[in-house]
Amino acid sequence: MMKNAGYLQLNRRPVLDEDGIPLDILELYLYGTRLCIRVNALRNALRSGVSARVEKVQRNWMAYIGGSAGHARISKSGKALNIELRNGERFTVALDSLHAVLCSRERYASVAALPYSVAGTIARNRRITDYCPVTTREGSVMGALPA
Repeated sequence: MMKNAGYLQLNRRPVLDEDGIPLDILELYLYGTRLCIRVNALRNALRSGVSARVEKVQRNWMAYIGGSAGHARISKSGKALNIELRNGERFTVALDSLHAVLCSRERYASVAALPYSVAGTIARNRRITDYCPVTTREGSVMGALPA
């Protein structure tokens, strides 16, 4: 079961990019942390299926983009936007509610936490002898090949 982890909304306060230009962003508030996705990159990701960068929002004298925190992409079913952060946490938001926020029909959309992704087991370099019965392996001799 998914638990509510936060919400997303269109930016209410200006956020500057690397060049000091104000950006249109989608703000993500996840467990009290403020992240963002650039609206243009998100719209491109929704249209073409590529991933959009999730970035940190830091504050000095004004809010600014502080570096990459993960990426967001459309789910395989095409009904949700999945957000994967670099620390392994995963979140999701329904595309219907995301479109409502982007079109200004709704102010907020809830973001749910997904279970941690289990890292795949590292594939060993297996030899054919790993799959043979024990009796055939016992007859093999290590060392030089016979002449």
